[in-house]
Amino acid sequence: MRKRLISFQEKMNDAYQDRITRRYLVFGILLVSIGFIAIAVYANWNELSDQDFNFDFRYIILAVIIYPAGMLPTALSWHTLLRTIGIHLPIRTNLRNFSLSALPRHIPGFFWYISSRSLLYKEDNISAARIVTASAIDIILLALTGFLSALMLLVSGIGITGEIDFLRTAAFMTIPILLLLIISIPLVNRLLPYFLKRRGVSEVPNIDQKNLILTLLVMFIAWAGGGLILFVLAQAIYPLKWSLYPAMIGAWGAAGAVSLTIGIGIQGFGIREITLGALLSLIMPPVFAIILTV
Repeated sequence: MRKRLISFQEKMNDAYQDRITRRYLVFGILLVSIGFIAIAVYANWNELSDQDFNFDFRYIILAVIIYPAGMLPTALSWHTLLRTIGIHLPIRTNLRNFSLSALPRHIPGFFWYISSRSLLYKEDNISAARIVTASAIDIILLALTGFLSALMLLVSGIGITGEIDFLRTAAFMTIPILLLLIISIPLVNRLLPYFLKRRGVSEVPNIDQKNLILTLLVMFIAWAGGGLILFVLAQAIYPLKWSLYPAMIGAWGAAGAVSLTIGIGIQGFGIREITLGALLSLIMPPVFAIILTV
């Protein structure tokens, strides 16, 4: 089974290196994205057609300019996470691999995403097992920090009610989980070699507590950056006060966390968008929330 998987990964890598195949792949992803937008517009056409919208394109341009505020911290958190588990590569290499593997992430399912990462790091003699492990930790930490950022909704005085009431519980539960995770690192470093060596694993990582804390902080910055982009985009259709910026961080982080947990196996099917739309409807009229989500 392992040989088949490796063979399939190598074939996918060869296909992705082909320029024509890569163009078809990009076209397919764009087509799927446009399809989801068309479905969202069609489903809410009655509400949309009754509204008189005034778009301020200055804010849309501004959102494009500050887009790195969301992407760069996320890429940097991947770099610090690798250092946390003992993979020390130049930041330039990690940022490049992060960016190249971002495209397959939009294909439904994380298999493509993690497989592409594994193949990219194979060039740097990093085993697939270590990259898969790092990717799993990355997803877990992003989900935890995303749920924790949902507390920003409460700080803003926005109540989390109805079908998304579970976010309140999830947000508060992440506090002791993250604290326990940080505190337990010395104990994990003592126990990990014992368990892994018994299973024949020769590469036993030593988890760096300081880099773990740094990774968590950078992830919070990444969610805040995504919330900033969302806040700026909102100004283009429905101006908001700066006092609601924390709420936008909370909405963005919570939607991302739900996508990384409940929708982990079906990435690309609108789980993030559905959650984000529901949360934004607490901040602005539903019709504007729909447009902003799309």
